[in-house]
Amino acid sequence: MRVIVHWSGGKDCCTALHKVIEQGHEVSHLVTYVYMEPYIFHSLRVAELQAKALGIPHLKVKVEGNRFNAIIEALTRLKKEEDIEGIVTGDIDNVHHKRTWDYACKKLGMKLIMPLWDRRFFSILPGDRHRRRVLEIELSVGMKPIISCVDLNYLGAEWFGREFNRKCVEDMRPLVGPWHKGIDATGEPGEFHTTVLDAPLFRQSIEIIKFSKKNEEVDFGGWPNRIGNFMYMDVEDAVLKPKS
Repeated sequence: MRVIVHWSGGKDCCTALHKVIEQGHEVSHLVTYVYMEPYIFHSLRVAELQAKALGIPHLKVKVEGNRFNAIIEALTRLKKEEDIEGIVTGDIDNVHHKRTWDYACKKLGMKLIMPLWDRRFFSILPGDRHRRRVLEIELSVGMKPIISCVDLNYLGAEWFGREFNRKCVEDMRPLVGPWHKGIDATGEPGEFHTTVLDAPLFRQSIEIIKFSKKNEEVDFGGWPNRIGNFMYMDVEDAVLKPKS
């Protein structure tokens, strides 16, 4: 099947990409929706390098006004111009995203592939926030993600820049807990975000040469008591380098 992969540059979408390629799907494009300025959760500069390292075209879709309509328009154009048959996402537990992708696929006659989806009972109840199944899938891929953004309401600054590996997951385990009290072990609700610097499908690895550490508050609107206090990596210079 010819598919696009929704791409942020983090561990979840990178895992989803590896899984669908393992399954034999053809990835036409990586698609990044740019819906905020500054785009604090991930680095667009690094995402572009990741696409080059993968040898897959990267499409950045600037989302203004009605986000839902802008996404549907972009997907409609891709289906017509690129003969896209499916959408791949790394979503784990975001039911709002899933509703959007379900609607888009039904409207456009495409299939939705979500290799990491972890909600139980037809999306009524959230998954176990320890996410052992999902984490085992991600940690088994062989990629190198670093924590490039943390919500200081949940995690201290000492987690910033740390490699997200088995040791990191084990050290985070005591912090996992219920919504608004602890973290989700995958960071799915946004307690932290990652940037992948290397992965098996990358032809080259990525080195971040220069970055600034910045802080930004984000009001998530309809989410009660959810104002994020984010420390994030503003990448000023990054390069591709040969794999060691």
